[in-house]
Amino acid sequence: MTELSAELAALFPTGSVAAQLHGSGSRTELTQVEINSVSHCSEERINDFSAGRACARLALKELGIEGFSLLSAKDRQPLWPPGITGSITHTDGYTAAVVIRQGSVRSIGVDAEAVGAVHEGLWPRICTPAELESLRSFAGTERGERAALTFAAKEAFYKSQFPLTGEWIGFGDVAIELEEEPGGSGLFVVAPQRPLLLQRQAEQRLTGRFRRHGEFVTAGMALC
Repeated sequence: MTELSAELAALFPTGSVAAQLHGSGSRTELTQVEINSVSHCSEERINDFSAGRACARLALKELGIEGFSLLSAKDRQPLWPPGITGSITHTDGYTAAVVIRQGSVRSIGVDAEAVGAVHEGLWPRICTPAELESLRSFAGTERGERAALTFAAKEAFYKSQFPLTGEWIGFGDVAIELEEEPGGSGLFVVAPQRPLLLQRQAEQRLTGRFRRHGEFVTAGMALC
């Protein structure tokens, strides 16, 4: 069942609304326009789309927006209602959406990963050499969680910056520093490994927040 999540919303600035879903979404919740927009897609894509829209619809309702068909651009970014910025994530068994009214926040990004899915074979593609070396200093279980958090943080950063810059950023173009806090949550810092277009637009410390929940980790980032 789709439900609001204060814990997820807490990764973002005040005013954010988050909704999550454990399991699969129902296509019956899609509008006809949304159904038509994905009718040519694979079953997996349609299922992900349905779950993401269910979460987005519940979150938007909290902002007083109902009856809106949330379509996708050619690059598959959600086309949010005017004055709204948001982000959707889905991994096997978990889907979430976060929305906020634009103002002090220009863009947000959220990404969730199942820890077990970010297996060791992926690490060299996700991590910089320094990040790989850092991972080796942790025990097995924590090493896997930190690898998943690194992946999620980079994805959340990418999702937040792309609507503003249109720049493709690879995993090796940024490094992530995790700052743990009690309760399975914490702060992450994005350290660019090359000049980024985002840095030309505004000077700001690139930070986000993360949380561990069950078998999943989720990272969120807001750009002002």
